[in-house]
Amino acid sequence: MSSLRQLQWDELDLLQGLEATPTPGENGSYRYRVQQQDLQLRVSLWPEHGMVDVTLFSTASRAILLDLTVAVRGRIRYNNDKRGEYLEFADCLLVSRLLASDEQLEAAFSPNTPGRPMVLTVKPTLSVLFE
Repeated sequence: MSSLRQLQWDELDLLQGLEATPTPGENGSYRYRVQQQDLQLRVSLWPEHGMVDVTLFSTASRAILLDLTVAVRGRIRYNNDKRGEYLEFADCLLVSRLLASDEQLEAAFSPNTPGRPMVLTVKPTLSVLFE
């Protein structure tokens, strides 16, 4: 998988954007948890693989509202501008967690495959948006 690359990010950006400190996970991952009323956002970074898992669920009903994995081909940045405070994951592509083959992962990081930015916000409410 020669085309896979590492995530481009700065820990301070994630601390500011998610207002949470990471905990180490398996295989070199970093995990963030943000709780807001009965919603919890879990973000797992896989730096060596260029992947980010995002899960949003209701702690009251235990229902998963959103669960996805993205290949992040651009830099992860904290922004505080006229749109508010948010983390921008530039140039993302949704990938399958369960059925990803080497060919599918290489295609996800190909410059010929168009991607979209993903935005995570904590303030005023938790949200995940593909622009």
